[in-house]
Amino acid sequence: MKIGLIFPNKDRRYKTIHLGLAYLAAYAREQHHDLEFHVLDTRVATSAETRRFFGITYDLIGITVYSPVYFEVISIFNRIRKVDGNVPVCLGGPYVTTIKEEIFRQTPAEYAVIGEGEITFSELIDCIKGRRRPEEIDGLMFKDENGNIVTNPAREKIRDLNSLPVPAYDLFPMHRYPLHRLVTSRGCPYACVWCNSSSIWDQTIRMMTAERMLSEVGFLIKNYGKKIFVFGDNSFNIDLERVEAFCDLLLQNKLDILWSVSLRADRMNQELANKMRRAGCYNVAIGVESANNEILQKIGKGTTIGHISAGIKMLKNAGIEIMSQYVIGNPGETLETIRESIEYAKTSGCDYINFYTILPFKGTAQWDYVKEHGTFFCNEIHDFHTINPRIVFETPEFPYADRLEAIKLVTKEGYYSNQDKKNWMFDLAKEVSRIIQGLLPKSLGDRLYLILKSIYRLKVVKKNNR
Repeated sequence: MKIGLIFPNKDRRYKTIHLGLAYLAAYAREQHHDLEFHVLDTRVATSAETRRFFGITYDLIGITVYSPVYFEVISIFNRIRKVDGNVPVCLGGPYVTTIKEEIFRQTPAEYAVIGEGEITFSELIDCIKGRRRPEEIDGLMFKDENGNIVTNPAREKIRDLNSLPVPAYDLFPMHRYPLHRLVTSRGCPYACVWCNSSSIWDQTIRMMTAERMLSEVGFLIKNYGKKIFVFGDNSFNIDLERVEAFCDLLLQNKLDILWSVSLRADRMNQELANKMRRAGCYNVAIGVESANNEILQKIGKGTTIGHISAGIKMLKNAGIEIMSQYVIGNPGETLETIRESIEYAKTSGCDYINFYTILPFKGTAQWDYVKEHGTFFCNEIHDFHTINPRIVFETPEFPYADRLEAIKLVTKEGYYSNQDKKNWMFDLAKEVSRIIQGLLPKSLGDRLYLILKSIYRLKVVKKNNR
């Protein structure tokens, strides 16, 4: 049985493996021993590889959907239907889980998965084989023989992430990715109003153990070489004991890797920050969101700017580089609160500063807030990404003109970062860094990588953001 998996992201900035598809294939291969998978990552595939992928006759095609790549998904659908009008197509991913039944009004898919896909997709393969009926599969949406949309009950989440097999890295061109990416938890216990993690994962979090994390790091090094590791968890340090255990294992096993995470600055202590740096953590991304405590309270951040500042100081004392992130358009935001955030950012001590304009998603409190208090300028979430400047709504206290002025102010400081498009300079910098790390001795390669990274950030990124 032949199954095609597609990751549409040809114009996106980052070259990175899609771990969702890798887990999907790995789990399905454990349950079915007659599967032949073919993966198309449109960001890194050559023209010849793309033609070869679409020249295969499949029994099922799965496509992951993010709102920024929606129009590429439609283009892929058109190509699939030209080649084979009968192959069933299943959609999944965060955008599908966000808009649910609407995906069938926007695409000609036969099936769609809501939430975690490993078990649901594997059972759909049973359905394609004639062993199961679609209405028996939790977490599946489908069209019946009359064209009606059927939404089955939600699937219970996988409780033990350690039970998942190692992702099917072998299906991807790993040599083309400049970084190793891992996601070692799912969900977040916090509920920031604009983040759709809580709407997708129900404000819960499940985590792999430190031992499983180390095992996967070792697997990647052994099979695909040593690169920078990036952990894509929503908040890496929700469980401080797990982080400490992972650092201890890295140090005990002398893996000597460089790694980066996203974490909460308010969940930090000096001893842990120091240990993280000794274990190879060179960079963290933190969500400050706003320097105004009233705004932080309104968005459900669950902290204060004082606690964030304390965490920043600890991380800097440990020698860890910090990328701080802010959003424009929080509930209650005004031009003055943006000015407050800009002034704080200047003196915060963070190495890099990014401001983004908020894009509300259905199912979040931010979406409901705009519906009740503001005005949307377009109706479809995937259209948000086509608007420039990226102002998709306004509120009485923060009208369009003020939002435009806010963008101008952060752009003037070199802080505005709303572009996620493919960039040849970014690709070149990442590829050169990967080659340097592979050719030079470990300590020298890492040191040169960090120097080049700093130069690129300061000379190229900041200049382009102005």
